[in-house]
Amino acid sequence: MYYYILDQGNLPLEKFEKLQTELQGLLAEFNIAGETARVTPLRSIADLIDTASQRGAKTLVACGSDDTFNVMLSQLRGRDFTLGFIPLVDGSMLGKILGVDNLFTGVKTIAARRLEKIDLARIAGSYFISFLEFGVLSHQLKHISLWQKLKQLSGDTRVFKIRIDDSYIVNLEGQGGLVANIRLTSGKNQTIANPTDGNLDLLMLERLSKTQALTYRGAIADGLLEKVPNTTVIKCKKIEFLEPRGFSLTMLGRVVAKFPATVEIIPQRLRMIVGKNRTF
Repeated sequence: MYYYILDQGNLPLEKFEKLQTELQGLLAEFNIAGETARVTPLRSIADLIDTASQRGAKTLVACGSDDTFNVMLSQLRGRDFTLGFIPLVDGSMLGKILGVDNLFTGVKTIAARRLEKIDLARIAGSYFISFLEFGVLSHQLKHISLWQKLKQLSGDTRVFKIRIDDSYIVNLEGQGGLVANIRLTSGKNQTIANPTDGNLDLLMLERLSKTQALTYRGAIADGLLEKVPNTTVIKCKKIEFLEPRGFSLTMLGRVVAKFPATVEIIPQRLRMIVGKNRTF
């Protein structure tokens, strides 16, 4: 049984209702109709997942934005579903990764039901598949002026105390970084952010001069920190962020946890419906 979670998010109501009608028609056309439920102030995504579980649904499909899927994933709490994603907004990063560009290709992909097992990351009792950021954020850099970019990228650094794989502690001075499981450039042949290799990748951005900030601002905004000189890259299965206490870990600008926090990988845990044009 398919259970579709529809989230209006920031879409205008008229556009959302039009997309909802189009979605219902396509689900019937491709013979994958199931129960649909809309997120409201009184029915959160967590509430809808509870309902899906009680009704015996086997496949959960997030219909909305990247954040819709990320929140759905974070609320699974160990329950075993096959997951899918249908973007209702333009420019979905997750849609590009999974090979679902729009509403039509999303429905077509669900109908084809091509499954891929990928690694799942866990933090503070919730889950994610993409990446977390701390300090200088690529999500934020995409929306500020060149001058503001240079000011942030060449600004003050912090010392981050991090324990790796219950084995050793590192003290890294930098302006921030990310923990990557998957991203737009991911692939099975990639050495970083390969969602099938059973590892997390910790990338730390060290202090940059204004010239370096100008040269590499694009790579940083795209989350490709390994292209920046002197970036520290650590491949591991468990990361404990110890200090500075209270420092935020974010996903697409949304705070998901604060130091101290632990991130770990669960290899091959997630069954994901993907398109043939997926990036991994």
